[in-house]
Formats: sequence, structure tokens, C-alpha cells
Amino acid sequence: MSDGRDILERRILEPDPGLVKSLGMHHTLESAIADLVDNSIDANASRILIQFETSNRSPVGLVVIDNGEGMNDEQVDEAMRLGRQRKYNRRDQGHFGIGLKAASFSHASTLALYTTTDRLTYHGRRLRQQDVQRDYGCDVLLPDSFRDDAIRRLDRIGAKSGTIVKWSHTRFPKFTALASDDWMEGARTRTRMHLGLIYHRLIKSGRLRIEVEILDTDRGEAGWPEPVVAVDPLEFGASAVSGYPKVIDAKIAGEKIRLVCHIIPPKSSGPSFRLYGRDGAEFQGFYIYRNDRLLQAGGWNDVIVGDRKRSLARVVIDDFDVLSKHVRMNPEKSGITFSHELGVGIAKAAASARADVRVSFADYIARAEDVLVESRRRTRRARSPVAEPSKGLHEDIRRVIRSEIPIRRHEEPVEVRWRQLPKGRFIELDPVQRVIYLNKYYRTMLTGGRTGLSDAPLLKTLVFLLTEKVFGGHYWGPRDKDLVEMWDAVLGAAVQVELDYRNGAR
Repeated sequence: MSDGRDILERRILEPDPGLVKSLGMHHTLESAIADLVDNSIDANASRILIQFETSNRSPVGLVVIDNGEGMNDEQVDEAMRLGRQRKYNRRDQGHFGIGLKAASFSHASTLALYTTTDRLTYHGRRLRQQDVQRDYGCDVLLPDSFRDDAIRRLDRIGAKSGTIVKWSHTRFPKFTALASDDWMEGARTRTRMHLGLIYHRLIKSGRLRIEVEILDTDRGEAGWPEPVVAVDPLEFGASAVSGYPKVIDAKIAGEKIRLVCHIIPPKSSGPSFRLYGRDGAEFQGFYIYRNDRLLQAGGWNDVIVGDRKRSLARVVIDDFDVLSKHVRMNPEKSGITFSHELGVGIAKAAASARADVRVSFADYIARAEDVLVESRRRTRRARSPVAEPSKGLHEDIRRVIRSEIPIRRHEEPVEVRWRQLPKGRFIELDPVQRVIYLNKYYRTMLTGGRTGLSDAPLLKTLVFLLTEKVFGGHYWGPRDKDLVEMWDAVLGAAVQVELDYRNGAR
């Protein structure tokens, strides 16, 4: 260690502003939004609204609004400082001091922030990526320039205080109008799925409410805000094995890390198993939480090797205060690296000696493998395949259909659309274009006026499941045509009765 006598002078070397270019380079859109939500949670927000902004039907911006405590003038400066170092509360989700900036600059060139602690005094800041790269400069905004916008957005969630984060000059893809609709629906769905998973504990407990909506900036109108629904990766009716989940303690450096080892039911296929709509086998491994926020969904972190035979094994780790001493986490909170000592400690872990039967981590893995092998020996009647659902049905529904039911892959997909049909009729099927048409005359009544590409999800799903079978043939015979006429007659009568009830005629 130097005693200082070898030093000629000390120079302060400012970091190269070009490093800003690399901020958030590993962020996906969903993980970037989650980083903004983390900041809102740290501000004690209980309600968060995420707005995708569009112009000419193309995505142009993103806004996150919360009802947190807001910030004063000094605090908002610190929030916009690059790499600020502050003392984080052990309950905070923040960690590195770059989350807001890294998340924002991963998908936008301009970041603006409006905040208020009392709905009387407002503070605004703006960072442009090019300015930060040049001199770390931050614009202090005149309250009059954004107050009305801030008031309007905070009113949207009934906030008495709060913060608004706005992305503009975004690097969202440029599409045709029709492709933009698909991208927006996909982005909104992926965002809801991601947030529903990583915040599932907070959402289920009622401590956090998150909604996602699309705001047409040309008309100043927002669509129906869709709630983020909790997706619990361990929410199964029962364990596959009696006695599980089982607690096993890993010992490292004189401390214990509690492993809650689950064996999930074979043949699971719902959203709790098929996270993000993908093969559930991809999500075997560790589920690591900090302050009830999921940091890692699956993966064995080199403790063992992933293998399809271990598909039913999911291990919950909540002791992040202890775990954090032995791991490295990237700034995007999307990757955790275990130290070798931690991996060895987990591999050698065993249930407490107080347990009736001593079970090691290796025993647990072997049992999970055996359960899967045994389940494959059983047969289950195959479900009849259905047509591929397409536009008109919400992506969440299409995802579940694809996961639960085999798809007839040799056919074109089937869409569900609204079209003006004669009063009294309800459906019309087009076998050539492969479209199920619903009568637009009844749309407002059946949707409550909240119309959109994927409106009336329950109605459309029921009609799809009822009628998709007739799209399976190469031509429609007399029986198919009679079925369609029967469905139209019965549903047409039902919707007319519904209309009469609404109008008070019955």
C-alpha cells in the first residue's frame, strides 16, 4: 500500500461523456419500464399508470405517472444526476444511481421529469442525451411550461402528489399504420406480462396497482387502461409431491441462506408455468426476490446445469441481505452472478437436522426429475386442435389458447372483426378471408363504449371457440352452413334480448 510519498500531484479526471452512449444497452423495453417503476415504488407510490403515446397511429413516446411522495428542488436535481451515490434504504429497489437515466436513454434521446409534493409547487427537469454526452448539462424547466400537463396526468390517477417521467424522441420502430397496431399491442402485452411477474407479490397484496394504456396525442384521448395482473410463478393448486415445498438451508461464511424448494405439478400449462408465454421448462431454477420484487426468474447460476428433466424444480430465495454479499447484479437488474463459494454452499445444502428426513439439495433435484419421468409414463387424452387465433383477440388470450390447445398449423389464422350487419343478425363467417364478423350495430352496447382492436375479450373468445371448427374444412357443406345459420339465429336473439334489457323494454 502506498504511503503517498510517491505522488507528484492529484488530478480529477472527469469521466468521458461518451460513456452515456452505453447506458442501458442491455435493457429491453420491459426491463427499462420496470426500472422506472422501481423508482416509483421507492417513492412509496401505490398507483402507477404507464402511457404509450402515439401520433398518426405510430409509437412516439412513453410516460410513467405515479402517486408517490414527489420530490423537492434538491431531490429532483439528485434524481437527474448521473451515477448519484446516496444512502439507499434497505427497502429501496434502487441500487446503482443510474436506473432512471439508463432506462430512459436505452429507448429515448430526451428524458423529462415533473414532480410535486403537494400539487402546489412543481419542479421540472429535462436531460437530452446529446447534452449529457457533452457536459452533463440538465435543463431546469419553467413550471408554467409543464404545470397543466402535469396536473392533467396526475388527475388521471387521482394523485395528491407524485412524479411524471416522460420519454420523447424515442427509438421505437417505425411502421405502417397496421404494423404499428400490432407492435403497440405486443409491447403493451409484454409490458403487462413482465411487470405482472416481477411485482406479483406487491400486486397480489394490494400494495401496488399498475395500469397500461395507449394515449393518442393527436386527439388527446386515451384508450381503456388495462390493469397489470399478478403472475405468480409458484401459484399452483398443489405441489406435485407431498411434503413440498421443502426448506433447505445453504451455509456460507457462517450465515444461512434459506432455499424454499418447490416441485411444481407436471403437465402445468397456465401462465404461472409458461411465463411470458414461453416453454415453462425455460424457467426452472432460482427465483430471487428483494423486497418482494422478483430479480431473477429461473436459471441455476452455475450451481447445476439446466436440463429439461429438471423442468419442475423452482427454488425461492428471499434472503437478499445475506445473498447480496455473495453475488453481483448488473444495473438492469436482469442478471445475477453467484460467487463460487455461494454455488458450493447451495450444492452442499441440506434440510435442517430437525426435519424428520434429512434432504439435501441434490436429493431435491433428483426427486423433481423422478416426478417428471413418472408423469410422462401416464397418458392423457389429447385435446382437439383449433385454428390459430389472430387479430381481434387480445394477445393474452391468444397466448393462453396457444399454450393450452394444439393449433392446426396447416391453416391460415382466423380473425375476429366488427362489421355492419343487418339489425337482428349477430355473426357472419367468411371462409375465404377466414374472418368471424360481429355486428358493429351492437358494439357500443357490448363494450360499454370502450372500443379498440381487442375489445370485448370474453365475447370474442366465446364466439371464436364456438365457431372456429367450421374453418377446419376445405369447403363448407350443408351441415356447416346450417350450423352457422343456427348460431346466428340464437346469438342474434340473445343480443336483441340484451339490448331490450339495456333499454328497459323487459
